[in-house]
Formats: sequence, structure tokens, C-alpha cells
Amino acid sequence: MKQRLTAFALAWVCAALAAAQPAADEPASPYGRAFRALAGDRLEREHGIAVVGFAHVSAAVANHDIPESRMPQGLARNTQPQSGVAQDAGLNLNHVGLLVCKGAGCPPNRPFAPDPRRNVLSRITPLPGPRGDDVIVDWGVSALFGEDAVYWNTKGFDDWAWNADDAHRLAITQWYLDVYLPVGAGASLLLGSWHTPMAAEIGYPFVPPNYFASRTYAFSAGPAKHVGALLQAKLPLAPRYGHASLGFGIVSDWNSLDFGSGAGGPSFVMNLRWRSPDMATWVDIETTYGNGEDDFNDVRVKDGIARPRGGGSQYLALSSSDEYLDRFIAYLTVSHALNDALDLVVEGVYMTQEGGDLAPLPFAITRDSALYGLNAGFRYRLAESLHAGARLEWFADENAANVLWSGVGATGGKVTALTLNLSWLVSPHLLVRPELKFDSYDGGGHLFAPDSNGVAQHDSQLLATVNFEFRF
Repeated sequence: MKQRLTAFALAWVCAALAAAQPAADEPASPYGRAFRALAGDRLEREHGIAVVGFAHVSAAVANHDIPESRMPQGLARNTQPQSGVAQDAGLNLNHVGLLVCKGAGCPPNRPFAPDPRRNVLSRITPLPGPRGDDVIVDWGVSALFGEDAVYWNTKGFDDWAWNADDAHRLAITQWYLDVYLPVGAGASLLLGSWHTPMAAEIGYPFVPPNYFASRTYAFSAGPAKHVGALLQAKLPLAPRYGHASLGFGIVSDWNSLDFGSGAGGPSFVMNLRWRSPDMATWVDIETTYGNGEDDFNDVRVKDGIARPRGGGSQYLALSSSDEYLDRFIAYLTVSHALNDALDLVVEGVYMTQEGGDLAPLPFAITRDSALYGLNAGFRYRLAESLHAGARLEWFADENAANVLWSGVGATGGKVTALTLNLSWLVSPHLLVRPELKFDSYDGGGHLFAPDSNGVAQHDSQLLATVNFEFRF
């Protein structure tokens, strides 16, 4: 069944790309072209609604030749998720996705340019210009199928037990309203289920802002998505001081539809964003605070193997009295376009999780734990369709609180990573990203290359990948 679904997904990509080939007089934008070729452009032209397809296929090889692992968490991978690539060695279908969106519910310029009446883009940025006078209701719904789905599932919504045994899964990744409000200096209200705005690599499945095929350790420490409401209001700064916005949200548990058990309650998302007058420098402070007790994802056990159903957090803290266990995470991201060819970014992250008093599994958190790190990178345009990038990371998980660390035998430590890549836009429909990543771990236990029993064997890993991103 899994093989048939995977073959069908790959065939769908090929058929969509064939349908999406541009006519000689058609603009170069690839986003939504397959649907336009099949159904015409009336939805986009008259209603601002787009149907956008995307897919990621990767080939990977690591320096440790090991069998496919069956880890206790069910993450059957030769190349560890710590390296930011959820896949086995060899050829992998990361995901095939579909996004149906209206206006600002679509990522900027994919395929629509930002509405000039909006001076706030939800989760992204305040914009230059005065407040528009109209209430604008936009929306987005997205889904994907593939290996990445387990990281984008929502606990209590699409974490189906029938899907838990499969490496390739289905996830309904987003469904939300994005409402522009002509109040104050301009504001936006996001309602529903949406990818997190936190970390430098926000959750849009498009490039940029995700210049690299792999994710940072900072990204893997935080939530992938939220369910709830997020209000973002532009601040009334004089244009010579730049552009700023303040955001506040009330959401459920991490990657979850509900508020947890016992003393559960809402979590709070707060952010402050500043842009220079010329929009070349961006500064983002993003935080979330809430109860981290018993929001770990549900597990399906079959044939003695425990597999995550998806969603929930990557931290297991339990209280015998349902005590509120504080969890806080904050990101500071600074990016700067030095010139038309060179972009720079620096990001710091700090997180704390209060420990519980129960440990039914060996990776349960029973003492107060902290995670923190720093990464810096650049992207340089070598030619019109070719970029080079590099990223250096340092990250510490003192008590191996993240299950991706503790579940493979590590007991806490620090990791340093260097990533080098190229991004080649072969055509409007195809982006190819070869990438080389080296990770080195210093701490208790081991972190990389688990054997068939899920026990990590090495303290370093060299990973080579080639990622193919299809747009249609």
C-alpha cells in the first residue's frame, strides 16, 4: 500500500509538471501553473484564489553505513533527524503538497504580490505605507503526503492511528483565515491552524526563506505549528525610524488541537518585529510560553514497536498531580541584505522546560532543563539562478530534553554543525540544492547513526544530500 501511494504521488508530480509547461507568451511564475493549465485562470484573475502544488524529493548518503533502524520513537532513519533531514539513505519522497489559498493566505509572490492595501503580513513583517481602509478576509488550506508529514501533523486532528505505521503519511498542515483590520496603524488577525512564525526558517514550504534543504537545531527545538489566534499590529513609528509591529497570540499546546490534560491551559505567543526604513535589515524577537505537561505526541504500539502518531511536542514532562510545568522558548533573529547579492542572518534561541515527577519512559524530563544555541549563515548570488550558502551552528541540550536526543542514547551535551550548499534554479519549476553537512557532538552517550536497536553509535556525522524542489 505504501509503495502504491508513493508511486501515485510521484506520478502526480510528473503529470502536474507536464501540465504546467508554460506557453511561449506566459509569465515565468510557476506557482499554480498546473491548475491554470487544467482549469484556466479565472479563479486567480477574478477571485484571487490559487491552487499551488509543490514537492520535495531528496537523495542522501551518510558516512556511517548502517541498516535501517527501528528506533523506539518509530523514526526509522539512517540519517538522523538531528541533521535536519527526515529520511533514509538513498532516494526519498520528502513530501508532495497542495496549497489552496486566497490573497495573503498565499506566501508573498506565490503567486500573488502583497495586496497594497495591507501594511502587515501575518507572521512575516510590517510593510512600508499607510494603513488601508478595507477589511480584507483571506485564507489558506494546505496538505502534504510524504516522510515529512509526521513533523507537521496536529495532535488530536490528523494524527490518525491507521497512518502511524507508514513512513509516508498524510498531514493537513494548515487551515486558517488571515484577516486584515483597518485599525490603529494597521493590523492582521490569523485564526485557525498555521505554521509557526518562530525561528529564522518559518514553516512555509517554499524557498526563500528556507535557503537550505536541512533545518537548524534551533528550528527543531521549537514548535512546528499552532492552533489558535494571532493578532499582529503595526506600531505608529515615523518612517525614518523604520517599520515595527507587535504580535500577541493565544494558542493550544505545541502542534496540538487541545490544551492538554490536568492543569492545561492556553499558551501565549508574543513577537516584536522591526525593519529598517529600506527593509534591508530585519530584527525579530519571538517567544511562546505555556504548560509543557503531558503534551507529548500519542504513540501507537504494534509488533512491539512504538511509533509516534504525529503532532504534540518533542518534550515529555509528566506530573502525578497534573501540576503546571512551565515551558518557555525565545528566538532572536537578525538578518541583513548587505547588497543585492549577499544576505546575512544570525539567530539565537533559548528554551526552558520544567521537569515533572513521573518517568514512564527513559526520555521523560524529571528535572528543569534548558536548551540554547546560536547559528549564523549567509547566501550569496553567484549568477542569476545560482546561489551559494553556508551556515555554522552551535547548540546545547543540557539534559537531552528533546526526544530526538534522549531517545537515541544521548544524555545531554553540545553539538557543532557546518552546512554548505548550492541553490540552482534550473527552471521556474525546479530548484536543485546539493548540500554537505557535518555535525560533531560532545556530551554523554552518542547522538548519531543508531543501529537496528535504535542505539546511537557515533559522535559525528557527515551527510551529503541533493534536494529537488518542484513547483507547479
